[in-house]
Amino acid sequence: MSHAFWITSRAAGVVALLASSGAVTAGLLMSGRFVRRTIDLRATHEALALTTLIALAVHAFVLLADGFLSPSLADITIPFVSDYQRWWMAAGITGGWMLVLLGLSYYWRARIGVKRWRVLHRFTALAWLLGVAHAIGQGTDANTPWLIVSVAAVALPALGLLTMRLAPRTA
Repeated sequence: MSHAFWITSRAAGVVALLASSGAVTAGLLMSGRFVRRTIDLRATHEALALTTLIALAVHAFVLLADGFLSPSLADITIPFVSDYQRWWMAAGITGGWMLVLLGLSYYWRARIGVKRWRVLHRFTALAWLLGVAHAIGQGTDANTPWLIVSVAAVALPALGLLTMRLAPRTA
């Protein structure tokens, strides 16, 4: 039972990574460049995004009860405060906050302005990449076959679509 919080955090981190990869894939597919607009992925995209945010909160805050790492609230919420694998932690914390702010901005897009919101929302891909880097660089299970296969199954399609999206359009 002494590792219950650590295991819960790991599981929630994996869920966040898988759900965010699915949300990025759905979002890129909705952009209109890859799929006809007749396929409506908004509900899927939103459900995956909200799942990501909940899993991120569990991933971070359950660590406060972990007896081995014993992080402070600042360690899990402010980049570069924690001495534990500082750069990977900072990548995860920064990406996490970006996902929270950019994901929840959807509900304020009318106030922000749809055009401005779309520009801001594009930074979600950077936040997702920071999360992937955090998982690969710091994740306890980063080198295990089950995680590699799981992440590859959802992250590679998202990465491929992102690459295609960022590539210049050819005539």
